[in-house]
Amino acid sequence: MAEMKLAGKFIIEGIITCLTGLHIGGNQDVSEIGGIDLLVIRDMVTHEPYMPGSSLKGKLRSLLERYHYAQEPSIEFFNREMNAGGQKIRHHECGKEDCPICRLFGASRDKNVPENMPASLYVRDAYLTAESKKELQQMESGYYLTEVKFENTLDRITSAANPRQIERVPRGAKFNFQMVYNLWEPQGLERLQEDFTEIFIALQLLVDDYLGGHGSRGYGQVQLDALKLRWRSLLYYQGKEQEVSLAAEEEESINDLARRVIQTWLPNLLA
Repeated sequence: MAEMKLAGKFIIEGIITCLTGLHIGGNQDVSEIGGIDLLVIRDMVTHEPYMPGSSLKGKLRSLLERYHYAQEPSIEFFNREMNAGGQKIRHHECGKEDCPICRLFGASRDKNVPENMPASLYVRDAYLTAESKKELQQMESGYYLTEVKFENTLDRITSAANPRQIERVPRGAKFNFQMVYNLWEPQGLERLQEDFTEIFIALQLLVDDYLGGHGSRGYGQVQLDALKLRWRSLLYYQGKEQEVSLAAEEEESINDLARRVIQTWLPNLLA
């Protein structure tokens, strides 16, 4: 792999709005009798629910993997096995420089990958907006900034019910999210455009899929709003240049923004 030299950073940010209740699981080690069966993850300091960057990044990677596998299905595609929560999960890691999945999300060295490939895309934890926190504090649910949904699982033979309580972030909650894309040299405009195409595809797939758990039962539908991109070259960090930004226009779709960024903004920016 060629020596990687940092050329600058693209910051991608926006608002994630929950269109339905969202559940990203937290610590379930302690369960009180009559208490909530499935808790959401919370910040240890503020006790506010949040979206871990690992959950968002893992979902984006999974969606892109399925997208590429659908185009070229191969038994060798999901070539890496890992143990997660007692379950074996297979995913894609080839470590090739022409693989957009590995370029964006990284690859770890093993018998098929000669050396580690660092991820070009960083995904931050997403926290509630100040406005959304204020609205949720006025909600009368009995739980801090969340709601509890009661569900039943029915035995198909005896019709016996197995009730459970699932904590969720309510519909309408908004989170600030941010991703950082590192531009390395040497890297041509063509590869940069390919990576941003992949990022926008993943974001569009996320909107049409779900985030967190229990998506098949209506949880986790999200919307992306106020998307904005910032470019910060090395000269910016030296105090010699201003950042360059591009914001989505009102009601501009993700695909329309993607075309504007890839076909016009990036070529003009790096010309």
